[in-house]
Amino acid sequence: MEKKIEIVRLDHNGRGIGYLEGKITFVPNTLPGEIVEIETIKEKKNLIEAKVKKYVLCSKDRIDVECPYYSYCGGCNLMHLEYKNQLKYKKEKGIDILKRFGGVDIKQDVNILESPHFYYRNKVVLHVKNGKIGLYEEDSHHLVEIEKCMLLHPKINELLTKLKTVNFLNSVEKIMIRVFQNGKDSQIVFYPQENIPKEEIIHSLKNSVTSIYVDNQCIYGNSEICEKIGDRIYSVLPKSFFQVNSIAVQTLYDEVKNYLDPQPTDKVLDLYCGAGTIGLYIAPYVKFVYGIEIVKEAIDSAHKNKELNRISNIQFFVGDTKEVLKKENLMVNKIIVDPPRSGLDSKTKEYLKTLKPEKIVYVSCNPITLARDIKELNHTYQFSKITFVDMFPNTDHVESVCLLVLKTKNMNGCE
Repeated sequence: MEKKIEIVRLDHNGRGIGYLEGKITFVPNTLPGEIVEIETIKEKKNLIEAKVKKYVLCSKDRIDVECPYYSYCGGCNLMHLEYKNQLKYKKEKGIDILKRFGGVDIKQDVNILESPHFYYRNKVVLHVKNGKIGLYEEDSHHLVEIEKCMLLHPKINELLTKLKTVNFLNSVEKIMIRVFQNGKDSQIVFYPQENIPKEEIIHSLKNSVTSIYVDNQCIYGNSEICEKIGDRIYSVLPKSFFQVNSIAVQTLYDEVKNYLDPQPTDKVLDLYCGAGTIGLYIAPYVKFVYGIEIVKEAIDSAHKNKELNRISNIQFFVGDTKEVLKKENLMVNKIIVDPPRSGLDSKTKEYLKTLKPEKIVYVSCNPITLARDIKELNHTYQFSKITFVDMFPNTDHVESVCLLVLKTKNMNGCE
């Protein structure tokens, strides 16, 4: 039986929403105003998940997609929407989430800052099965063998082509590739499933990459690769977090600096600091910065980056944020937080309420947990403003920089 529905809006994951027999129905790769024939994939009591069988009426906002894997890969999900409309969708999505889940009434205009929307990713994890290399299909372990990805930096696609010619892929489970400085520095990490021929790997790739790792061991070249953001240079180990969009990261850091409004007397705490990237970016403008990160390799990179940039007014601590904060008496007046997608943990939020810095600059990759944290900090901190940064074009994800300011007795007449 033919099932035809009209798409009325997009959900927060970029899927089209329609209604079939009174049930909300989610259909990827659709746009508002489109009429589509669908095939049900999963049906529950109150919802249906479906896929498109045929487009009966297409939206004027739909554009042709050049990627041959787009309909089933799952690595990106908004490539069928013109870029200016992607930005509009992400901005409206972020504002809606903050209002619905954070109780934030945004009256002022909100900016979303764009970035190049193809070939921007500096990192990928590729999977290997039966000597074939590619990406996993969305929500599965089914391998999609690819020739190139339109989101990956050209150097990564070049290395992917090279890897297809080697003889040792059956020894590998997955491969991480990271490139910096527009491809000048490149790092490849092999995660083996059996004994792996290291000499053969070196012979095959030594003229193509800066460093080669097998698991945690560097078997060729430099143990670290470097990226330059503004006038800072950052050395990064394989396990260190670094933003995947090197072009947009300076836009992000400049916005953090703008929101922080750094002063020569400021003492700043940089939580979840990774390789020290944000703290080192703002250190020359303040009195002192303290950085905290749980991943030891990231802190090792942070110390190296401190030396590379000849910055002395910063100190790094390795450990769980809440445990370090409990142990160290760090007196600061401003805080930057850049937590994982799960957001701030409860003990860190309690610390922030106790310390009461004059402002918190919150960098978030997940509007849902940002909204939750704003709501839970609302008794102590007032939402001031937010800027969205499109670090992940052609996907539904969006980064944001949010400013929270300490409430005072003269705000609305009370604390």
